[in-house]
Amino acid sequence: MAIVGVGAVGAVAAESAARAGFGRLTLIDRDVVEESNLSRQFLFDAADAAAVAPKADAAARRLREIAPDLRVEGVVADLDHRNARSLLSGHDLVLDATDNFETRLLVSDAARSLASVSIYAACVGSEGLVAVSIPGRTPCLRCYLEAIPPVGEGPTCDTVGVVPTLPVLVAAAAVTEALRFAVGEPLRAGLWRIDVWKNELSSQWLLAGARPSSACPVCAGTRFPALEGEGSSEVVKLCGRRSVQVAPGGRERPNFDALEQRLARLGPVRRSPQLLSAEVEGVHLTLFSDGRCVVRGTDDPVRAKGLYTKYVGR
Repeated sequence: MAIVGVGAVGAVAAESAARAGFGRLTLIDRDVVEESNLSRQFLFDAADAAAVAPKADAAARRLREIAPDLRVEGVVADLDHRNARSLLSGHDLVLDATDNFETRLLVSDAARSLASVSIYAACVGSEGLVAVSIPGRTPCLRCYLEAIPPVGEGPTCDTVGVVPTLPVLVAAAAVTEALRFAVGEPLRAGLWRIDVWKNELSSQWLLAGARPSSACPVCAGTRFPALEGEGSSEVVKLCGRRSVQVAPGGRERPNFDALEQRLARLGPVRRSPQLLSAEVEGVHLTLFSDGRCVVRGTDDPVRAKGLYTKYVGR
């Protein structure tokens, strides 16, 4: 199984899957551990945050301690339309625990193109959603989204946060479906909803029995928009915190030696084989080996891109 996103839901899902006896897990995440993560992302500790450890690596290391026989690979990467198929190929099941709809649609499209079952798991406020998508049998995520409020009409993690106990319940529901798949039991296809704050804990399967939409380009078999780059952006505001990712197209591996020498004149710099982090102008730049950069301390995409251009360049 591949798990995309090792945040609040993904970390719990990965640990549950490891303890349940899954033999192979691939963990894909683009971010690093921060101190603010520790209240709800249970695989990580203060040492991971102090080291600015990539989440995929830190999670994989912890899972090897929990389940020594587990084959687990941590992949520090930003899943995009250029690498999604190659990163997810070879997995018959994909669990989407990401935090933005651009990546969620990309995971869904890639899984469909590979004929893999996908499980969507998400939290916002007190509400959790889990959707099971089976190629040839059920709607894909694009079809399911018709039952979710359009962008701008519903709450987001930036506006209402997430009840800290909710990710555990959502992860449990998602991994339960993964277990059903692993042992050959029929999956409960549909969209499952829970509201922990309102104490609506009974499962509500919405759209159960729904068929793929004939208007959906994916389900109609004509094209996979996300894999073509539709909806992708160089600058993405990260959910729930004052951070922006800048990922210019055509980027190459940065020269960490030159950057370290230049940025060290301006403030503290930390470096590992996979990333370099520096403090400049009241923000924290974390530059990854694939050329993308997370700018922490601002939620302004224009400022984030300007700082990237000024200190990193293209």
